[in-house]
Amino acid sequence: MVLLPGWATDGRVFDGLFPGVAAVTTGPLRPEGFTRRLASFLDRSVRGPVDVIGWSLGGFLAAEFARERPERVRRVVLVGIRRGYPEGDVEAVLRSLSVDPGACLSGFYTRCFYPSQMPAWRRFRAGLQAAYLREMDGGVLREGLSYLANARLSGGTLPPCPVSIVHGEKDVVAPLAEAEGVARESGNATFHPLPGAAHAAFLAEGFLAAAADG
Repeated sequence: MVLLPGWATDGRVFDGLFPGVAAVTTGPLRPEGFTRRLASFLDRSVRGPVDVIGWSLGGFLAAEFARERPERVRRVVLVGIRRGYPEGDVEAVLRSLSVDPGACLSGFYTRCFYPSQMPAWRRFRAGLQAAYLREMDGGVLREGLSYLANARLSGGTLPPCPVSIVHGEKDVVAPLAEAEGVARESGNATFHPLPGAAHAAFLAEGFLAAAADG
């Protein structure tokens, strides 16, 4: 199983998600050359196809990897995805990141949990957020935003393998209707809305059951 995190996070955000499975991270995702790097890693370490779970930015990259290397992927779970991010939204984040990186990231992290996953947000703020604010590299963050400015998903661009799209009904970062529309357009995707979940839907109640329902 491969877990791909969202923008401004890394593999640590998945710690404890799957009982008995430890999250391994090499830092935030860098979209440029990602498919080649992941394929090389899997060729060295894993036999046979894998399940890929991608959240937000990681969802775009999960779909891209499965399209380009279908022999390496058994199934994809996309969490908190959308058709694409409006250019103005990405530019606004870039400006905010340039002016005050700490405030920009803190605000983004809050939106990942707002308005319905506040207990999870308080745990994140008390633990992992401090490390992210201290460690996140501005160049990597801008690279991720540059990728998101051009990334697009539709039913026609989903990979040929089975795809599950899991989405929080209270997501204020990625509209539910966009994810549902992508699933509807596709002939092989199932859609799993999570009542009460926000953008960080992989931390919400019901996620594991939805992710397992292929």
